[in-house]
Amino acid sequence: MKIFPRQEIYGVYTAPSDKSVTQSAILLGAIAKGKTYVVHPLIGPDTQAAVNCAKKLGAKIKVKGNIIEIKGAKTLKGGKFDCQNSGATMRMMCGVASGAGLNAVLTGGKYLSHRQMRGVKEPLERMGATVALTDYSVAPIWVEGATVRPIEYEMPSPSSQVKSAILLCALLGKVKATVIEKIKTADHTETLLKEMGATVVIDEEKKSVTISESEIVGKRIYISGDFSSAIYLLASGLLSGKVTVKNVGVNPTRTAALNILKRMGAKIEISNKRLLCGELLADITAYKSELKATHVTGEEANLMENEITVLSMLMGVAEGESIIGCDEAPIVDNEAKFENISEMINAVGGNCKTFENGLVIKGVKRYKGGSVKTYGDHRIAMSASVALWASENGGDIDDDGCVNVSFPGFFDKYKRGNIGLVGKGRTVALASEVYFKVLGLIRGENYGCAFIDATEDNLKKAFSELKTYDGYAVYSPYSAEALRHIIKLVGHARIARTINAAKANKGYSTDGDGVVAALKYNNIFPINKKILVLGTGNAARSIVCSLVAEKAIVDVYDRNLGAAIEFAKRLGGGVEVLREITPKNYDVIINATPIGSGYYEGESIADEESVKSSGAVVDLAVAEGKTKIIEYAEDNRITAIDGECVMFFTVYYAACVLTGKLPTEEEAFKAYTAYLRLDESSMKD
Repeated sequence: MKIFPRQEIYGVYTAPSDKSVTQSAILLGAIAKGKTYVVHPLIGPDTQAAVNCAKKLGAKIKVKGNIIEIKGAKTLKGGKFDCQNSGATMRMMCGVASGAGLNAVLTGGKYLSHRQMRGVKEPLERMGATVALTDYSVAPIWVEGATVRPIEYEMPSPSSQVKSAILLCALLGKVKATVIEKIKTADHTETLLKEMGATVVIDEEKKSVTISESEIVGKRIYISGDFSSAIYLLASGLLSGKVTVKNVGVNPTRTAALNILKRMGAKIEISNKRLLCGELLADITAYKSELKATHVTGEEANLMENEITVLSMLMGVAEGESIIGCDEAPIVDNEAKFENISEMINAVGGNCKTFENGLVIKGVKRYKGGSVKTYGDHRIAMSASVALWASENGGDIDDDGCVNVSFPGFFDKYKRGNIGLVGKGRTVALASEVYFKVLGLIRGENYGCAFIDATEDNLKKAFSELKTYDGYAVYSPYSAEALRHIIKLVGHARIARTINAAKANKGYSTDGDGVVAALKYNNIFPINKKILVLGTGNAARSIVCSLVAEKAIVDVYDRNLGAAIEFAKRLGGGVEVLREITPKNYDVIINATPIGSGYYEGESIADEESVKSSGAVVDLAVAEGKTKIIEYAEDNRITAIDGECVMFFTVYYAACVLTGKLPTEEEAFKAYTAYLRLDESSMKD
């Protein structure tokens, strides 16, 4: 899969539902009394494995939209259970079979059959079961349940899945079990057990969890967003712009990576915290940050084995030398082997070396890009993609389908529901931010925009990439190239022969709509108004078309007289072409030329006398400060509408076109008022 670089990424998203909580909820629902409803579950290969095992146990399961309905098994059944490639399902099923006194054979796919399973053997056999492993270490696993004995067990190494197996065995065997952890691991299973009625006591001081003889009853369980998936979206924000992920589970046992990132200087905000079915969730925002190197100990790494890959990738562009791992606490069950992580970082232009049980990563300023072999690892695939989007040249990954294990639709998050922008310079960088805010005001969430860093050498490929978005916006100097990819021009674009937005091979021009809306917002209504438009470039032609449609009296001036005359002929009348600018008491003067910004900063195509005799001035030019023509207007107490105001309304109408939303002036005005408040708020911050 080809990955194109993106200069800026802005978005507000929801992460996939938490895989771990979904799997626990499914298996607990299968052994609970009554019905359990799992709301907003993650549907993927690993959760499907849990569903299949739950059915094999005797539970009745229906999937209805975004709800899994589970009727607990009256009598649990043994047999052969295919756990596919889900380690969590296999370990928890060991606990279920042991506690329920079942004879079971647990098998798995090629990947799972190579994962160590010895952690479940000792505690479950101490509780009375027989757990036989292939080669004393891996699946298939033969379990013979028996009368369950109480246990107090100190975990030799951290594993939330082994802890869950012990608790499930005790629950079904109706005995007391205490699990003591040196390093506290994810507590989703014990949280759900408490929610469903089990007697569970958590002792924070002793780092222990105790379950006493009890039973669980089905209930409605809502699944929050998975932090382990959200971190990839947040990584895009840290490298390239600003990303917010809503409704993310921020259970302290799962978010150790946030503490590491903050230690590295990451700008991260957590807001809107609340509880949902015993789980803490919140909204997380990540801003583009200058990251610093850090040392992650083995103990810390054990708390975030799911995030090690993406964290390593971020360390690859942190200033200094980062180290992950040490001998004091071996890192267990790390699915993405350090060798593969190191190979991925080096493939995209980083500098990473392995040592026994760890990594040394020397940060580079920016990844150059390259080709990455994923080895079928979803974490490698997503981490590499984020790195390539932020790289100079982009690159490719050999397997994009593997992301469905934990993050179905990962690539769609960056395309569908999103808008691409292509162009050069400060105007496009500002436009990215404006699109981001506009989309937020009219869509709420699951949207985004990305500035595609196109060059003359890869324009065709870049436009091919842009077609995979909901739509895209185009800025100078690529408007002409965009027209080559358009089959049909719509509305004013037909006459203006220019576009600033494209969707499904159709081209649209909303510059004129933006100017008209900006005028009306300032209580200037174009009908019968005498208006001078300076320039006949792409935006100017669209503006003239809209003003004529609004029944304004339009004069046009361009230093290229021939271009102005040719456009007036194509328009078929309705405008007068001027050979020079003279004070005429215009109601509005509109500067649609680049004069006033960039290389022409500090200049104005209209002199102060002309501006002084007008009623209002509109300047499309976006400059660091005030343009000259805006200064003339303000000095003479004339209404002045600057380039950012016009850009907002132009973007609003374009965003509506690209997202299939019907635009209205009322909504546009409310959105702009809200946009101004957003700007004021950010200035205070």
